[in-house]
Amino acid sequence: MRRIRSSIQQKVLLLLLSLALPPLVLVGWLGLAGLQRARETARQEGIIALSRQAETALALRAQDKARFYDTALQNVQQQVEALAAYAEDRYAAPAAPLSSDVVWVAPAPNPALVAQYERQVAYAQGLIPVLRSAVAANSLVSIGYIGLEEGGIIAFNDPTVVDVLATYERFDPRERPWYRQAQAAGATIWTEAYVDANTGTLATTCATPLYDAQGVFLGVLAFDLLLATIQDDLLMVDFAQSGYAFLVGDDGGVIVRPDVLTTDVRWDEPFQAENLRDSPSAELRAIAEAMIDRGQGVQRLEINAQSSYMAYAPITTAGWSVALVIPAAEIVAPAEATGLRIAAAQDQLRNQLIALLLVMAAAIGILGLLLSLSFSRRIQTVRSGVQAAAGGDLARRLPPAGLDEIGELADAFNGMAATLQEKVAELEQNAQQLVTLNNVSNELKGMLDLQVLLQRIPAVICERFGFDRAALYLVSGPQLRVVGAAFGPDSAAQARYFMEVANSAPLRIDGSSIEADVVRSGKAIIVDDPWNHPGVLQPKQAASASHAYVQVPIFGREERVIGLLSADYNRTQRPIQAQDAAQLFMFASMVGLTIENARLYSDLERQVAVRTEELRAALAQAQLADQRKSDFLASVSHELRTPLNAIIGFSTVLLDDLDGPLAPAQREDVQSINRNGRFLLHLINDLLDLAKIEAGHLNLEPRKVDLCPLTAEVVDTVQALLRNQRMSLHNALPSNLPLVCADGDRVRQILLNLLANAVKFTNQGTITISGVTLDEIDTHGKIGRCVAISVADTGIGIASERHKSIFEEFVQVHERRPQVRGTGLGLSIVRKLVEAHHGRIWLESAPGQGSTFTFTLPVAVPEHVTSTACNGRAPGAHP
Repeated sequence: MRRIRSSIQQKVLLLLLSLALPPLVLVGWLGLAGLQRARETARQEGIIALSRQAETALALRAQDKARFYDTALQNVQQQVEALAAYAEDRYAAPAAPLSSDVVWVAPAPNPALVAQYERQVAYAQGLIPVLRSAVAANSLVSIGYIGLEEGGIIAFNDPTVVDVLATYERFDPRERPWYRQAQAAGATIWTEAYVDANTGTLATTCATPLYDAQGVFLGVLAFDLLLATIQDDLLMVDFAQSGYAFLVGDDGGVIVRPDVLTTDVRWDEPFQAENLRDSPSAELRAIAEAMIDRGQGVQRLEINAQSSYMAYAPITTAGWSVALVIPAAEIVAPAEATGLRIAAAQDQLRNQLIALLLVMAAAIGILGLLLSLSFSRRIQTVRSGVQAAAGGDLARRLPPAGLDEIGELADAFNGMAATLQEKVAELEQNAQQLVTLNNVSNELKGMLDLQVLLQRIPAVICERFGFDRAALYLVSGPQLRVVGAAFGPDSAAQARYFMEVANSAPLRIDGSSIEADVVRSGKAIIVDDPWNHPGVLQPKQAASASHAYVQVPIFGREERVIGLLSADYNRTQRPIQAQDAAQLFMFASMVGLTIENARLYSDLERQVAVRTEELRAALAQAQLADQRKSDFLASVSHELRTPLNAIIGFSTVLLDDLDGPLAPAQREDVQSINRNGRFLLHLINDLLDLAKIEAGHLNLEPRKVDLCPLTAEVVDTVQALLRNQRMSLHNALPSNLPLVCADGDRVRQILLNLLANAVKFTNQGTITISGVTLDEIDTHGKIGRCVAISVADTGIGIASERHKSIFEEFVQVHERRPQVRGTGLGLSIVRKLVEAHHGRIWLESAPGQGSTFTFTLPVAVPEHVTSTACNGRAPGAHP
C-alpha cells in the first residue's frame, strides 16, 4: 500500500483544527526545547569527537613528516660522506692535468694563483663531474661543492656559480660558516639557516671535513639545501586550508616558515631567525623546550589570538623538529556546520508552528499531545545516534524516522556518519601504507649486496603488500630480463622455472610486449585476460599461469625507467583493483633509487678491491727494488774501496817524495789524483753507511759518552779546514752537560758532517757549537731527559720550503754553486744516525741569515747503573 507523505505543517494544522491552542503551545515548545538540546548535544559531542580524532591524526602526520624528512636528510648526509670518502681517496692519486672547468681561488681567481696551486686546482676540477652527478640524483640538493684549505680553492658542480662569486668584493670559502663549523667539529655537521651567497635565499648545509692519509686537514665537502625547496617538497600541509608547517633548530630558532624573509640580510651577514624560547606565550616556550629535548606530542594553544593545535616531532639526523599548526576552527567546522543545519531546521519548525498557532488559536487536544510525543521519541533517537557517533561508533545508523523534516534529519545524519566513516577508514589506510612503505624502505636501504636486494624485493611485495606472487624485471641494454621472483612459500622451484622461461627469450624494449609498453610509457598497466592479450608472450604466460596481473615501471635517477614490477593474486584469484596498482606504483618509485644505490656501491666496492690489489703489487715491487738497491750499494762500495785506497796510498807516497822528487806539473797532477781519490773515498764511505743503515746492518755500540772531550777533539780536527779562511769556530758547549747514551764514533761522525757542511756554506763569520738539556715526551707518552746539541753558522742560509727535503738522500740545496762539492748524502746519514739513537734533528734557517742544525741524544742512566746499553737496551741498531 502506498504511504501518504505528510508534512509537519499538515499535522500541526490538523491539531489546531481539532484541539485547543494551550496544550498545542505547551507540547510544541516542549518539542522545540528537546530539539534545541539535541542540536546542542550533537554539536558538542561532534566537536569533542572531531577534536580527538584530529589530535591523533595530526600527531601521526607530524611523526610521518619528521620520519620522511629525517630519511631525506639522512640520504643527503650519507651521500656527502660517501663523496668525501671518494675525495679523500682521490687526493692520494697522481696529480691530473688542469681541465677547462672553472674553480674559485681566493680572494679571486687569476692565472698566477691557478699556477701557484695547480695541483689543488686540478684535484678540485677532477671532483666536479662527481659533484654534478650526485647533485643531479637528489632533488633536494641545490648545489654541491668542495673547498680546500690550501689556496681557498672551491669547486662547484655548476661552474657558473663562480661568475656570481666574482661580483662580490671578496669571497673566501674558509671564512664561511659551513667551512669553519665542519673544520671545528671534525665530523659531518648541519648548519643553521644562513643567506646563500649564490641565490641570496635561506639555505642550510650538510658539510663534512676531508683529511689525507696522514690525518692532515684538506678542506670541506658540502651540499646546500635551499630552505624554500625543503618547504615546498617536504612541509606542504594538505589537510587544512589555513594550516602551515615550520622547522625548528636545536636551539629553538625557526629555520623554515612560510613568512620568513631574507631581503634585508646580506650573504656575508649572520641570519637572525625568530626563537620560540623568546615568545611571549608561556605555552609556546614550553613546546620549544620540549622540541629542543627531542620530544613529540600535540597541544592546543593560542597563536596570534587564534586557538590552534600544534603537533611536533623530532628530526634525528639534523637535530631539528618539525611542527604542524592547524586552526581549531577548521577541525570543528563539520560539527559546527551540522549544528547550524539542525538550528536552521529548528528555526523553520518554530516559525511554522508560531504561524499555525496564530491561525489556529482554538484547536489542541489529545491528538496534538500524542503527535508531540512522537516528535520527542524521534528526536531522542536522533540524539542517541549523535552521542554514539561522538563516542567513536561511526558504524551506528538511525532507524527510519518518518518522511517529514525529522526523518530527513535522521537520513542526513546517517549520510554524514557514513561519509565520516569512509574518510576515517581512508586516513587509516593511507597512514598504514605510509608506515609500511617507511618500514620497507628502511629494510631495503640496509642491503648493499645487489643480488640479495634483487631477490628480496619480490619477497617484500608478497609479504608486506598482500600479493601472492611478484617478479622484478630490469633493463639490460636493449633487453628486459627477470632478475628476481617470489611465488610464495614452497614455490621456489616454480619461481626459478618462470625466470628461466622468461629469460630464454629476453623481451626487447622496442618490441610489442606489454612489458615494453610499460618501460616506454612509464605508466602502470593491469592485464585482466593475459591468455588472450596480444601483448602477452604465451610461453611466459604458460610458465606463470596467471589469471590477471599488474605491472608498474621502476624509475631511477633523472626519471629514467630502469625496470618494472609485476604482481598478481594467483592463489586467492582476487581481481586487481586500481588501488593495488597505485600501492605497487608507490613502492616501485621508492625502490628504484635503492637499486641504483646498490649498483653504485657494488661498482665502488669492485673498483676499491682492484685498486687495492694494484697498490699491493706496486708496494711489493718497490720494496724488492729498494732491497736490491741497498745490496748493490753495499757490494759495489766494498769492491771500490780496495783499489781506491791503493790509489790514495801510492799518490801519498809520491807526494811525500819517497820515490824521488816530482816536477811541479807532476806534483800538481798527483795532488789532483790524491784530492779526487779522497773525495771519491768519502762518497763511497757515505754510500756504504747509507746502504748499511737501509739494510739494517748498522750496529751501534752505546756507552756513556761525555760530550765535552769528544766535541773538543772534533773541533781540533775541523780547525785544520779553517786555515786561510775568514771564519772562526767556537766551542760553547757547557761543561756540566750530563753523560749521554750513544756510540761515540757515530756521534763524532755526526759532528764532523755538520761542521763540514757549515764550513762549506759559510764564506766568512763564525761557527758555534752549543748544547742544553731538555725534557721530551716519547711516542709512549713518557717524559725523558735528553741533550740538544746545536751547530750554528753565519752562512748563506736555506729557504724554509727546503728544510724537510735537505735531509733526503742525494739532495743538494745549493747545487748551482760550482765551487761547492758534495754528495748529497751527508745530512741524510746524519739524520739516520740521530734517529738510530732515538733522537731527532731539525733545522732553523732563512736565506742570508745562516743556519742552525740541532740534534738530540738521550741522557744516560744514573752512575750506579752499569749496563753497557746505558738504560737496559741499545738505543737502536736500525733507524
